[in-house]
Amino acid sequence: MMKLYLRNQLCIPVIGFNRAIIYDLGRKDYHFISKAHYHILKTDGFINFNRISDESERSELIDFLLSLEIIFEVTSAREEKRFPKISKALHHTNQLTHAVVHVNVSKNFIDFVRPHHLQNLSIISAQIDDEVINAIKSFAHLEIDGIYLYIEKFNAESLAKYEQELARQPAVFSVNFFGTDSPQTKLKDNIYYNFFTENFEDYQQLLTVDKLFVNQDFFLEAYNKHSYYNGKIYIDQSGNIKNGLNNIQGFGNINLMGYDEFQHTINSYPFLELGNLNKKETLVCQHCEFRYMCTDIRVPEKGAEYWFHQLECVYNPYISKWSNEAGYLDLKASGITVSASGCKINKAKLSETFNKIWTT
Repeated sequence: MMKLYLRNQLCIPVIGFNRAIIYDLGRKDYHFISKAHYHILKTDGFINFNRISDESERSELIDFLLSLEIIFEVTSAREEKRFPKISKALHHTNQLTHAVVHVNVSKNFIDFVRPHHLQNLSIISAQIDDEVINAIKSFAHLEIDGIYLYIEKFNAESLAKYEQELARQPAVFSVNFFGTDSPQTKLKDNIYYNFFTENFEDYQQLLTVDKLFVNQDFFLEAYNKHSYYNGKIYIDQSGNIKNGLNNIQGFGNINLMGYDEFQHTINSYPFLELGNLNKKETLVCQHCEFRYMCTDIRVPEKGAEYWFHQLECVYNPYISKWSNEAGYLDLKASGITVSASGCKINKAKLSETFNKIWTT
């Protein structure tokens, strides 16, 4: 009797250019699989493992998937209806969920965001001082899940001086320091203190592995929207309203606005355009297996048919290599040309490059 298997609906296969990934949203983990195995697992019904002709390969794959609870066995075909497909739709009740401000945040902004439930509030400061503490306290009456501090210059004496005061601020989730001697993370008084060796300017520019997130909320947002720009607002040090830290385009100055104009601005089509963009509409990203766990803070530009980036990502999905890995090559060296007109792949060059990297 043929065994019947269904896929755990919180384990979602996502295909890339060379390989695929199973996003385990329940356990916040991921597992690489081949593209051939992706096509077997992408069904929401019973999985036909007989499509794998090699018995040893078939048995090994089933054992692997069962051990990780990616699939499970059922005893009857009637049980299929007990495990319905989950929706990948995104339901947001609030257009503004993430805000990035500087320590000199405008009082107008604090007043204007009062009706909004912020999931994340990021505050940027050159150092920890009284101004940072006062900025945190100015948001105390608002509904905010977590406050993230980004401190551009690390000073051990300043940290020691203000640690107790930070511990008294219940909304503070993490404090992030840049330009430190060595990377580390420590948890103290329910606050995560993260220490980065790179400077803040470099950190905010590029994707790194620590900016990959696997969970159901993040997946649904990335599947439908842009996981960085959706629901985000950035107020620069002069009060200019922007989509994100690296964006040049502004949407007015919050210091010169009233409440109604601010609400109109953040709900306007031009402001929301980047947030409504998803990776399927973006060159290179559409071929990347990490696309639904990636926080990509680069600024996309609109091309003839698809969006694209002038700044290249640190992961090359066409050769499956990160820039810090041996064998990495950029897109051009791999035979990939990206421009406003589209993405051109020199298949012969890419094949030769890929085989040279992965067979040596």
